[in-house]
Amino acid sequence: MDDLDLAPPGIVVNSMKGDPDEHRAGSWLAWDGRLEGLEAALLGVPFDGASVVRTGARHGPEAVRQAMMFYTTFSSFEARAMTGLRAADIGDVKVTLTDMGATFERISAAAAALVRRGIVPVTIGGDHWIAHPLLHGVARALPGKRLGVIHFDAHHDLRKAHLGAESSGVPFRKALEELPGTPLRGRNLVQIGMAEFANSPQLAGYAAEMGVTVFPQLAVRRRGMEAIIEEAIARAAEGTDAIYVSVDIDSIDQSQAPGTAAPNPCGLDARDVQEALRRIAAHPKTVGFDLVEIAPPFDPQNITGRTGAALVLNFLYGLASRGGGSSAAQPK
Repeated sequence: MDDLDLAPPGIVVNSMKGDPDEHRAGSWLAWDGRLEGLEAALLGVPFDGASVVRTGARHGPEAVRQAMMFYTTFSSFEARAMTGLRAADIGDVKVTLTDMGATFERISAAAAALVRRGIVPVTIGGDHWIAHPLLHGVARALPGKRLGVIHFDAHHDLRKAHLGAESSGVPFRKALEELPGTPLRGRNLVQIGMAEFANSPQLAGYAAEMGVTVFPQLAVRRRGMEAIIEEAIARAAEGTDAIYVSVDIDSIDQSQAPGTAAPNPCGLDARDVQEALRRIAAHPKTVGFDLVEIAPPFDPQNITGRTGAALVLNFLYGLASRGGGSSAAQPK
């Protein structure tokens, strides 16, 4: 696969193909081994070596894949399927939990290889540390280009370090300060869903100092996601060439996403994030997405994996709907 060195997916998403007329999502995402013509690639990153709370997110890609077999590609609301988009599950980045440096490089190289080809990486983590090498890879693939980021999370993830070490709480500070060519400015970083009593004044102060736009969970509840996401897209797109979106599942209320390192009892409604992801993915500047912190050991019913799979499919549907929906195929 040229510069892509991946492992097979931990769970094959087409394990339940169903009737062909059902347009099963798992069957649709089955990969024929070709990158040519691919528009979006599901990519697993089973790494949770940077988690500082509860581990288990290394099993997130498998939980999402397992849930895919229960979904189809058909939108009941818009009465069409998204099979006009060529998407596939291409496998997992090879990670080493005890070697963050080598793992960083493999994640970054995979993201760069896809973005250079015009393929949108749809990455399933893993803990949130992986957003740092993913963004690094996007920056490598788009030299000289400006980047906007929309980040859904209960936490800022703007730490410099955690007790002097790397952690899942550092990726967006590193994105602002360490990406090659410094393509991300604070004014183009938007954070949505910050939870009450889950953050610090120091990190909120850093966000303000850097010009980051922050919409806490209560602001979303009071203003509504539709208004928030329109402003978020406008800020992320202003003066930039590309938009990247990162979703920590702990931004979602724990009733809909209990399986995560830091469950959030007053989080965002998954239905709001569903619509937000469709809207962001439909924007022509959007080049990448990650969904992180799904930890199946804390959710034996895989509620969180099913929520995550639904969010992934909504993002893919947004990609398929670009250009007024011309790439979203009518069902047979």
